[in-house]
Amino acid sequence: MKKVLFLIAAACILAPATVFAQETKVTRNEDDKTITVIEETPTADGKIITTTVLEKNSVFTNGFWHNWEIAAGLGPHLYYGDNDWKVSKKTDMITFPAVDLYLTKWASPSFGVGLGITAGKFKGLYQTYTEHYLPGEGDVTALKYSPVGNYTQNPDVAYTSGNSDWDHNKLAVQKSWFVNAYALAHANLMNIFDGYEPDRFFEIDAYAGGGIIYGFQKKGNIPSATFNLGLMNKFRLTEQLRFLLNVRGAFVGDAFDGESYMNESTEKGWLLNHKLDGNFGITAGFAYNIGKEYSKWRLAERTSTMQYNKELVKEIVTEIKEVPKVEYINEVPEVWFHINFIIDRWDISKKELINIHAVSDLIKSTPNTKYLICGYADKQTATPAHNLMLSENRAKAVYNVMVNEFGVNPDQLVMDYKGGVDYMFYNMKELSRCTMITSIKEAE
Repeated sequence: MKKVLFLIAAACILAPATVFAQETKVTRNEDDKTITVIEETPTADGKIITTTVLEKNSVFTNGFWHNWEIAAGLGPHLYYGDNDWKVSKKTDMITFPAVDLYLTKWASPSFGVGLGITAGKFKGLYQTYTEHYLPGEGDVTALKYSPVGNYTQNPDVAYTSGNSDWDHNKLAVQKSWFVNAYALAHANLMNIFDGYEPDRFFEIDAYAGGGIIYGFQKKGNIPSATFNLGLMNKFRLTEQLRFLLNVRGAFVGDAFDGESYMNESTEKGWLLNHKLDGNFGITAGFAYNIGKEYSKWRLAERTSTMQYNKELVKEIVTEIKEVPKVEYINEVPEVWFHINFIIDRWDISKKELINIHAVSDLIKSTPNTKYLICGYADKQTATPAHNLMLSENRAKAVYNVMVNEFGVNPDQLVMDYKGGVDYMFYNMKELSRCTMITSIKEAE
């Protein structure tokens, strides 16, 4: 019986704490430069509000072993050389599979460097019979010569395009396995233009760099320089894993496939002989973040915690009801001062102290006029209760400086605070984080 009573008593003690912990409310507001996370946790006496402001474009640099990424993909491949455009169907040049492998070290959320390898099979056409234009003469001499493709088949595998203008050149197939290795520079376009967001679902990684392509065939084995570029489209699956759709291409030097017309010096020959071949592919796969801290970056942040109890809320409501009703007037000289504050703060900067000093001298020179000191916050950033506290503290901060530091008569001042408000100036919520000083008179 004692054990049962003990368990019941323990449950009664622990239950309220469990309820309050489960009722934690998290509000997330995001703008172009910051992420504000507000957590409200109910307690027996009221609630605790924790406000964390994260700077999206300001991160702490991680160590060398942090933020590494490996990626792999599989898909179709296409090589485009000098005679490959003569195929009857473009699909005749497509091969499968091609494999992409990448290792990237991200120096920041926006920029990284790494290595890439593309390996697979390619095929195309070469001609075993061509027309030779004699230099300086208009005559055309038909000249048959040895196959010029680096990756020709033995015996030649003939190809019929269906076009008589091309088939008299006796087209043949060349194909081989290849490896293209390259160094790359990466840029995360989403983080560059929209700031770092650790939970972003979709990202675009643009990359470019140089390398070497090498083919494996008895007659070939001629390496050539490549310039590689592409877009990795990444879709978040888990904290470390992303689905990858990679679109890539490379410019390949003409020496790789060995095709080169004998009449390069003539204009017609130059147009026929492409100086750069193309290497293209689309692969699907996965990108995985490895190393310490995976892909995370620690944002610069500011955190403040406030505790509210029920009695304090009652006092705030009572004070608001007792604030005299005021209205703006135009009979006194134009007095309209804006004292600005940074997000979630009410301390006064040196710059704003200069403005308060100036308006204090004006107030002292008009002893028969009263002035309203009213605090504000932007309602897009925090909860109503938190903004009410911010606006009150901002009004009190200006009031105290004017009275205690600059000697303004407190009888000339009326203090008020409005909590969170919509855009006050120029559609910028930053300008709503302020205290306004304005000429007033009591309503009749």
